[in-house]
Amino acid sequence: MTQIDRIMSSIACRTREYLGAEFGVTITAANAHCSESDQLTLPRMTTVIALGGNINMLVAFGFDERLIDLIFDKMTEGFEVGEDEVAMYREAATGEAVNTILGHCTSDLADDAGGVITMTPPVILEGVKTIRRMKDASFYTQNLDSMFGQVTVNLVGPRMIFDNHLDYATQENHEHR
Repeated sequence: MTQIDRIMSSIACRTREYLGAEFGVTITAANAHCSESDQLTLPRMTTVIALGGNINMLVAFGFDERLIDLIFDKMTEGFEVGEDEVAMYREAATGEAVNTILGHCTSDLADDAGGVITMTPPVILEGVKTIRRMKDASFYTQNLDSMFGQVTVNLVGPRMIFDNHLDYATQENHEHR
C-alpha cells in the first residue's frame, strides 16, 4: 500500500467514525482516485489543513450543503446563534470537524511520518475554486457518500508548491516557509 493509499484509507475510516459517532451519518459508499485531469474544482465551501512531516500534503474537505447544515445544527444545538452569525459558525463547525478527523488520522499515520505530523489550523475557502495542474502538482480525490450528501476529500501536493489557500506559492512565499 502506498503512502497516498494509507492516507486516504485513514481519512475514509476516521471520517466514517467521526460522522457516525457525532452526527449519526452513515457513509454508504467510498471511492478514491488519482486525478489525471488538468484541473481540480473544489466545492463552494472547502476546509483546508496542511499536513507536515513526511506527509507534506494539503488536505481539502468539501461537504455538500445538507451535511454542512447537519454539522452546524448539531454543533450549535442549545446555543443562541444570531442570523448575522450563521455563516461564521457554519465555517467554524466544518473547520472543527475536519480538524478533529485529521487529528485522529495523525495517530494512524505517525509511523509513516517518522512519528511527527504537523497540522496547520483550518482555512475555510468560500466560493467554487478551480486549481489548474502545474508540472509538479498531484491531485488525489476521495468521495464519501451518505444520506445527507457527499464529502469530497482532495489531497493536493506537494505542499511546498501551494499556500494554505490552495494558490500556487510564489518564490517569495517559498523563501518564508
